[in-house]
Amino acid sequence: MMNRRSLLAPLALAPFLPLAAGPAHAQSGALTVADIKRRGKILIAMDTNNPPWGMLDTSMQPDGYDIAVGRMLAQDFGVPMELVPVTSQNRIPFILTGKADLVMATLTITPQRAEQVLFSKPYCAQESIIMAPRETQIRSFEDLRGKRVSVVRGAIQDPIVVERAPGATMMRYDNDASTIQALMSRQVDATATGFLIPAQTNRLQPGRNYEKKLSLGTQMIGIAMRHGSDDLLRAVNGFIDKAKADGRLAEAFKRYTGVDLLPLADA
Repeated sequence: MMNRRSLLAPLALAPFLPLAAGPAHAQSGALTVADIKRRGKILIAMDTNNPPWGMLDTSMQPDGYDIAVGRMLAQDFGVPMELVPVTSQNRIPFILTGKADLVMATLTITPQRAEQVLFSKPYCAQESIIMAPRETQIRSFEDLRGKRVSVVRGAIQDPIVVERAPGATMMRYDNDASTIQALMSRQVDATATGFLIPAQTNRLQPGRNYEKKLSLGTQMIGIAMRHGSDDLLRAVNGFIDKAKADGRLAEAFKRYTGVDLLPLADA
């Protein structure tokens, strides 16, 4: 279906909060579509170490769902896309410091993040889960007490697990591949990850029967930009509406994940 150079890193999910205009304050450096067209390109921050959302193909070229949607958006705006590589930890700082115009890197829409950036309507959604081998007995969040759970620093799964399973020992890693490798090498008992990961991990390490143990909820993922960029927000939301209605979002999601796009909340 696709080339993956590292483990699928999943979806960060939390309840969707309709966010249209953000806080009343506007940041300096707010962008308009005209600004982007005058520059002649759009700078989009993306994580290329997070398949199937962002990755490098066998020719070392960026690929994945986020990259595909970013290229669609750039085409809609009539400018080329310049990819700005980011990680989970620096996605928002790159927007705030003007290193990118937009961030498309599985950034879950949350009230806390909305205080820092302006969110579009969701362009995809994902379920976060607790994954472990079938032999590991986890039937409730209480069963995580005393267990080591791997998670990516800065990912939405971290605070959800901390809140629901305060007795768990959180083991934080810098990227998705490391969190899954920690589970595969038995350094941890479970991992907080996305719903696409069990099938991928079972292909990499057959026999341990990795499976979803608990749901951490389904979260909406949006495109983020600096506060005050209301003109840009309208244009991005217009693109999302069109790409959702004409099936381009659903087609790209199916192509890169092998599953149907989850229902998207309306802003």
